[in-house]
Amino acid sequence: MDNRQPFWAISKICLNNWHYIDRKILTLSEGINFFTGHSGSGKSTVIDAIQIVLYANTDGRGFFNKAAADDSDRTLIEYLRGMVNISENNESQYLRNKNFSSTIVIELEQTRTHEKQCVGVVFDVETATNEISRLFFWHRSGLLENAYRGEKRCLSTVEIREYLQRTFGEEAFYCGPSNERFRRQLYDVYLGGLDKEKFPRLFKRAIPFRMNIKLEEFVKEYICMEQDIQIEDLKESIMQYGRMRSKIESTMEEIEELKKIDGIYQDFDDKREKSRECDYRLTRLEMLRLQADIQGLHDKIKTREEGIKVQEHTKAELMRQSGELQKEHEELLLRLNNSGYKALEAELAGLNETLEHLGKSKASLTKTAQRLAAWKEQEITSNQTIWDIDKFEAGTISEGELTRLKENIAQMRAEIEEERRDTESTLRQIKKEEREAKEELKELKQGRKAYPKELEEARLELQNRLQENCGKFVSVQILADLLEIRDERWHNAVEGYMGNNKLLLIVEPKYAKAAMDIYQEMDKKKFFRAAILDTEKVMEEEHIVRQGALAEEVKAKEKYVQSYINFFLGNVMKCENIEELRECRIGVTPDCMLYHSYCLQHINPENYTRRAYIGEISLRQRIRQLQKHCDELQEKRLPLAALVEEAKKLLELEAMPLPTEDYISQILDAKAIKGKETRKKDLLEKLQKLRAESVDTLEAQMKEVQERRDAKQKEITKTEKEIWKNGEEIEKFRNSITESEFALSGIQKEFQENERFEKQFEEYLEAQKSRNYIYLKEASARQLQQLGKKKEEIYQELVAARSAYTKKYTQRNFSVVEEDNKVYQELLESLSCDNLETYRQAANEQAKAAVEHFKDDFVFKIRSAIREAYQRRDELNRIISRLDFGKDKYQFVITKNKGADGKYYKMFMDDTLQINPAQLSGSIENQMNLFTMEHEENYGDMMNELIGIFIPPENATHEELEEAKKNMDKYADYRTYLSFDMQQIVQGEEDMKIGLGKMIRKNSGGEGQNPLYVALLASFAQIYRINLSPKIHRNPTLRLVVLDEAFSKMDAEKVASCIALIRGLGFQAIISATNDKIQNYLENVDKTFVYANPNKRHISIQEFEKTEFAQLADEEEQG
Repeated sequence: MDNRQPFWAISKICLNNWHYIDRKILTLSEGINFFTGHSGSGKSTVIDAIQIVLYANTDGRGFFNKAAADDSDRTLIEYLRGMVNISENNESQYLRNKNFSSTIVIELEQTRTHEKQCVGVVFDVETATNEISRLFFWHRSGLLENAYRGEKRCLSTVEIREYLQRTFGEEAFYCGPSNERFRRQLYDVYLGGLDKEKFPRLFKRAIPFRMNIKLEEFVKEYICMEQDIQIEDLKESIMQYGRMRSKIESTMEEIEELKKIDGIYQDFDDKREKSRECDYRLTRLEMLRLQADIQGLHDKIKTREEGIKVQEHTKAELMRQSGELQKEHEELLLRLNNSGYKALEAELAGLNETLEHLGKSKASLTKTAQRLAAWKEQEITSNQTIWDIDKFEAGTISEGELTRLKENIAQMRAEIEEERRDTESTLRQIKKEEREAKEELKELKQGRKAYPKELEEARLELQNRLQENCGKFVSVQILADLLEIRDERWHNAVEGYMGNNKLLLIVEPKYAKAAMDIYQEMDKKKFFRAAILDTEKVMEEEHIVRQGALAEEVKAKEKYVQSYINFFLGNVMKCENIEELRECRIGVTPDCMLYHSYCLQHINPENYTRRAYIGEISLRQRIRQLQKHCDELQEKRLPLAALVEEAKKLLELEAMPLPTEDYISQILDAKAIKGKETRKKDLLEKLQKLRAESVDTLEAQMKEVQERRDAKQKEITKTEKEIWKNGEEIEKFRNSITESEFALSGIQKEFQENERFEKQFEEYLEAQKSRNYIYLKEASARQLQQLGKKKEEIYQELVAARSAYTKKYTQRNFSVVEEDNKVYQELLESLSCDNLETYRQAANEQAKAAVEHFKDDFVFKIRSAIREAYQRRDELNRIISRLDFGKDKYQFVITKNKGADGKYYKMFMDDTLQINPAQLSGSIENQMNLFTMEHEENYGDMMNELIGIFIPPENATHEELEEAKKNMDKYADYRTYLSFDMQQIVQGEEDMKIGLGKMIRKNSGGEGQNPLYVALLASFAQIYRINLSPKIHRNPTLRLVVLDEAFSKMDAEKVASCIALIRGLGFQAIISATNDKIQNYLENVDKTFVYANPNKRHISIQEFEKTEFAQLADEEEQG
């Protein structure tokens, strides 16, 4: 290997805020660099940073920490923020919890000119949302002096962009967020021209060096690169020939299909013509039928009009006779009226109506009197009111007395209603008080102190909002629950003096400020009675308790609560009488006398009875008091409920709601009934007398005349109906004539006379014995139906034949339902001409062109690519033959494919193979037999087979086309015809060559890894173009190889051999291994980096030059 060729070596790596590294610059050797340290010490952290820049890929999921674990799911945000732990609730914990920026920069140095350039990436991190912004950049010169940092922090994306724009010219730097654009620049320009697909794929696979690919596949993929052999012209020539040959065959088949269609169509056309003739006959019969119908209707109208004239004369005679009978009936009625009978009858009817009205008034008056009687039994009713009710019952009450009665009753009802409302109001208050007392009693009996509802609600809301703000549960308690009283003698005094202060809400001092802030935002109207104790402030001062003070009797469960008790009760003195009270500023006695500010007063008993909350004794005392209070309330409630019910009953008595005039009218109506009944009796007697004398005779005569008149009237009505019926029928006949004439006119308008059909129709009519057009129409319709059915059957057969045809020949965009066969007939005539011979001649010429393309575009290019592969094999074998592997040597083996596709190998590599297209036969059968010439007769069938593979079937499906494409791609790849392997050459008296493709999996440890390293490093040599002749000018490229735990199964000798191979090929290398293998490496590497991460929060890295290795080895032995 000629080491004089320059390359780009990584000279420095700058890391800011990367995982557990806050800031670090590593200086690398351009030779072999060794990363060592315990597992988890941070070696992969630096390697992953290098990969981000070299791939221009910030996703990282495909390569982060893969050297440590294949299933690693480490993410970019975990590297940037420095994840240290995952809590039980699956929340990540990080080192960096404020917005920050991170930088990864690689400094590259040209090994000959020592020119420097830097490539890198900067990230901005929003910790609240874990959003990441990035900026890739490149600039000439080495690392910036400020190490990409400002004062105490890393520069952001905006700051680095501005710095580069300010410091470098336009040609000396680049920056942008796009990884694709930066990757193209990186591989094409900055790193000397690397394959953007193969380089990252090989580099990623090499780092963990888990070579899970077969050796032969590895050699094929990375040693013998795929060549882009263009065979488009060959494909087109072969496809054109295939299409032409197929065209001739398909044309013959298509002609047969079209002939079949034509035969079916002729049968269809015959039935269609007969159907038209029958349809013409039906139309003519319909026209004759309509003409006959119109004439018949005119005849019926004439008959009906004559009948109407006779019926009109009959009607006039009947009406004259009915008039004479009407006159006779009126004369008899006049004689009956003159007798006075009708007048008496009318008066009797009016009198009956009056008596019915008077009876209803009397019934209403009686009902009112009965309801008023109930008032006489009530104590509140006055004697005057009772006397007035008696007069009302007797019907002797005057208008003034009735008015007084109504007013007295209204006044009594008003007084009762007022008393009811007052009593109900008192009762509601007692019920509410009793209900609240029972609820409180229930709470107390269950062991709860039954604090005021608004206090409990305030405590709950405060507790919930504290949990939201603080992120954890914060207990909120009530002061009374935290107190105990030592001497029960002073219990009432403590309860009474503290009053509402014992209901203060209590939190730990560290949450007091937050609690008060929340309380300030709570509903003022709802929670003004609740209060919060500032436990933080009350603990800041010491509160002295005077000897004999009430605070001595109170013990608190928490120090901050006791501090408040000392403050509040520390100056309240315990006294036994008034004399002692007057000796102090504030004092209280056991019976709750309070002396304060020179005033003496009783403490509100409610504070130490119903509102006693401190201790168990207060609980029992409150239960007793509440039970007694509930009993007292029940005693008050029951009588009041009875009074309310009594008032409701009184209000249901008669209220006399009607006006006074209505009651007076009812009394007068009741008195008038007797006179009206007497008059009714007189009228009935008079009517009976008149009826006996003459009325019955007159009524009998009137009835007889009326019956005769009614009979005449019926005859008139019957005659009128007959006249109306005849008129209606005439109108109906006229409408029918209009409809028939309209139908006839429509038919005549659309009708087109056909001489041939008309002659056949006349012959048809002459042959018929009957002129019943309806019968003839029905017979013709049946005939037309049969013809139509047969025609439809043939038509469906025609559509089916056409559908099968168009489905088979999709390029024929013909209608399958068109009843005309013109396009099919024209196509049949066109295809039946001399075009077939033209196709045959064109196919012959295309076959010759296909041969030329097959030779030029395929055979010679495949042969050339195989020869190039052999040259590459020989060149790499020369390179590795000069390298020392101890007793063993290795070489690449590329030969003819040992599988089924190997049969084509000799066809491509036979130098005598020449194709003479001019000698091709012109016959269809022999056109594809391309190689019948004597000197190539051995390969003709094989060539035909390959070309056949390239031609997809006619009307191929999507899957068949895809399969043809895959075959073209496969057989256009020269590697299809080769086998790939490596050999191990064991030197001795006679060299022994061992094929490694099958043996490598049977070997163990380093013995199995050696050939893989050879193949891997050979792949890198090709990627970096190390194998090019030094005479060929090329841009310097990167030569970095990174191997993690690469030589874990090798002994020291094998390790030395592999590192010598790396060094011999001229690579810059980073080799990573745990420190238990350090002795295997120190003698063979140029620089060592020792990693440590003892607390899993900070990575430290120590650098050792080769001169310091002895010291490092001693430290390892001692450690």
